[in-house]
Amino acid sequence: MGIIRSSHTLSGVWSGRYWVSETDTEGVQFSAWLSLENGSLTGSILEPSLFGLCEHTENESTIRGHVTDDEVVFLKTYKGVDHEPGYYEGELSECRQRILGRWYFGWPDEMSGRFEMTLKSANNAAATPPSESASSLK
Repeated sequence: MGIIRSSHTLSGVWSGRYWVSETDTEGVQFSAWLSLENGSLTGSILEPSLFGLCEHTENESTIRGHVTDDEVVFLKTYKGVDHEPGYYEGELSECRQRILGRWYFGWPDEMSGRFEMTLKSANNAAATPPSESASSLK
């Protein structure tokens, strides 16, 4: 299991969903803009606000992590919201277009759930970040 050097299969726009509990049947949809270079993963995520803040209908976060042959690991940090970062670890599908895994807040015990992500549009220089394209998601 080595660090991924090729970025062409993971950089781009991803669509995802996470579930806040094991009994959650609908989950929360999100969009992710990822860039992979020399095994280092960076990007942004845009999702509906679940923090009950009236002034925010969406939350943007940044991600930083790494990718190996079959695993993706990243820390998700919310922008403008006082919330601890989330830890995500997932398994990369053989075709490299899907990630299935778990997220954690208060690692490893406090709160966790599952997530999935599917590559929608691949490119070498990940798509426009959410702060510049948020209006296109509405």
